[in-house]
Amino acid sequence: MSSDHDLDFLTYLLLFATHADFNFDEEERNHILSKVDESTLERVNRVFQSQHDIQRIDQIRSYLKAGNYSKSEQEGLVAEVRKAFYADGDYSTLEQNLMIGLKRILKS
Repeated sequence: MSSDHDLDFLTYLLLFATHADFNFDEEERNHILSKVDESTLERVNRVFQSQHDIQRIDQIRSYLKAGNYSKSEQEGLVAEVRKAFYADGDYSTLEQNLMIGLKRILKS
């Protein structure tokens, strides 16, 4: 993942994942910042915060379509999301359910 589009998508996915339990904490923010720079996080977060759940899912689908990601790249995205879920030391039921949904979206 090297293009701006790829970094935006990764940032967006990580934001989506880390907000699954309605508690975005410092560990999760730091985890995202270990992957992307602060300006990317802030820019993508402004879009993320302006959207509701259905728009967020549509945004993920839009990123997927535009990126034309291979199966291995999609698996890499799932792995990054899984790491984000563990960033705060808790893989909650809400996060587990979101992972199931994200896998379906990414593989569709």
